[in-house]
Amino acid sequence: MTFRSSLVLPMVAVVMLAAAGCSSGTAATPVPAAKQAAPTAPGAGSAAKPESEGPTAEQVVAAFDKAGLPVLNARDNSGNCAALGCTHLLTTDAISVYVFPDAASAQKYAETAAIGVHQAGTVVLNYAAARTPDKDQPRYEKVLAGLL
Repeated sequence: MTFRSSLVLPMVAVVMLAAAGCSSGTAATPVPAAKQAAPTAPGAGSAAKPESEGPTAEQVVAAFDKAGLPVLNARDNSGNCAALGCTHLLTTDAISVYVFPDAASAQKYAETAAIGVHQAGTVVLNYAAARTPDKDQPRYEKVLAGLL
């Protein structure tokens, strides 16, 4: 028996076993919603961190781009989040987008920054570092509001 044929026999066996375990050809019966497993709530027996309550930084920047707003040279600066309390930070030449784990954390950050920021939900837009033109700021805010 050659090396090649010694691999074929086990592969054929695997395919046959897989086929035997597949559907018998009858249509699948939908499971009623009451009998479906309910998703586990964050923190209920899970060590996973709860998801943010709003859009991701990537979604915000993509929406700005789609709306024709400047978002050149987007870069991930999430390494700075440990000190700031955010979960994600994308910086562009025109604006920085911070995402926080909850709206209260975002509001707290926005209040400490005081100038050059706009907070909506879990997202804070920072205009100061990029010196975003005043005329563009309401446009960014409108697009963000559409995502919430």
